[in-house]
Amino acid sequence: MTATKSNREKETRQASRPTSFFRFLGSVRLAIGVLSLIAATSIVGSAIKQGGTEEEYLGLYPEKTYHLIKLLGLDDTYHSPWFYFLLGLFAINLVVCTVKRIKILAGEKGRGAKAPPDVRALVAAGSGFTVRAESLGEISRRLTGSYRKKEISETTTLYEKGFLSRYGVVVIHASVLVVLLGGLVGLIGGARGFIMLRVGETAWSAVSRERAGTPIPLGFTVRCKDFKVAFYPGGQPKEYASEIEVLDGAGRVLKEGRIRVNEPFSYGGVRLYQSSYGRSNSYTFLVDGKTIVLGEQEVTREGKAPFMVVRHAPQVHDFGPGVMVAYMDGEDPKTLWFLSDVERMRTHLIKGSRVSLEKISGEYYTGLEMSRDPGVPAVLLGFGLMLAGLYINFFTFHRRIYVVNEGAVINVVGIASRNKEGFLEELGKLAKDLA
Repeated sequence: MTATKSNREKETRQASRPTSFFRFLGSVRLAIGVLSLIAATSIVGSAIKQGGTEEEYLGLYPEKTYHLIKLLGLDDTYHSPWFYFLLGLFAINLVVCTVKRIKILAGEKGRGAKAPPDVRALVAAGSGFTVRAESLGEISRRLTGSYRKKEISETTTLYEKGFLSRYGVVVIHASVLVVLLGGLVGLIGGARGFIMLRVGETAWSAVSRERAGTPIPLGFTVRCKDFKVAFYPGGQPKEYASEIEVLDGAGRVLKEGRIRVNEPFSYGGVRLYQSSYGRSNSYTFLVDGKTIVLGEQEVTREGKAPFMVVRHAPQVHDFGPGVMVAYMDGEDPKTLWFLSDVERMRTHLIKGSRVSLEKISGEYYTGLEMSRDPGVPAVLLGFGLMLAGLYINFFTFHRRIYVVNEGAVINVVGIASRNKEGFLEELGKLAKDLA
């Protein structure tokens, strides 16, 4: 007898373990814990630079801290496995809560199909009224138009409206799941980067801001057709905008448009924003009678010694604009200033080669921010579901009216999930009309 009892207790404990685990997955405590961890992760992701190079991190943190950041994936927090795990755990918690809620609603619906335990007590409590048996047809006529009618028994009829309101929370849970799904799709398949273009230049990819300069293919070619910038009298930029074209592989124009600040351009799931601009200079030199054009940090091997433009200054000691070039004299690096407005400083000898600065030219370039997020449609759908769920949850309510025929009299009682005062007024109006 004792052994049989012990076996039963053991089986009961084993059977209750899955139930307890299922209850834990759907608990509010787990939801609060996971949300707190996600919030803490977001704070860490905002405090620590994301997608930087090793040199950048070592310049900001000690070496041990940098290795810890790399080990935990804090340099790319929102793409780390443990952040995906937290999102997945929160989604599981929502699914379990939703399933439990649906089961409760199904049970309530089944119980609602039965007559209340004590109709007379509800009438006495003010949740109903009693009328003569002759009013049965009039009650049916008045309620059938706006309520769903269901015969429970030979003597009891149920009129029901607004049962969908009980599912408002379910719709909200579903909307959060859809938003999470959209966010996850955006994290995995989305990308952010920047593009720098001069007028006439093209680009087929952007440079990633998160993954240390990794190129991100656009799926098309973009060309800067024109760039204009206007300034206030004080020198601050007033407006800057880019005229761009989208080209296919054959160079045909597929779409063109204008990008201003807060007026992005969209094509093929990619959005381009006007984020910055700058000015890049080019320098024309005459090297032993041969014309060459260099940009900053560019090297030429014309002449007897290679040299590179390392610096430009709009004003050099009140002598006007100047350009510093660097070259190697044996094992020693040397520099020279070329001043465009001073005749004798426009030309120098570099290891026997005659080098003259002919012209300093400058042109603006546009800085475009690129964003691709394939999860946006799902996120928008999720927010639409959320609005629908909030409307259902707060602006509709479940009402049930039981009509019980006791022969000589008819008892009419009502039960509402919310707004009971308004529902009682509706019942009172019905009783007054029937009287």
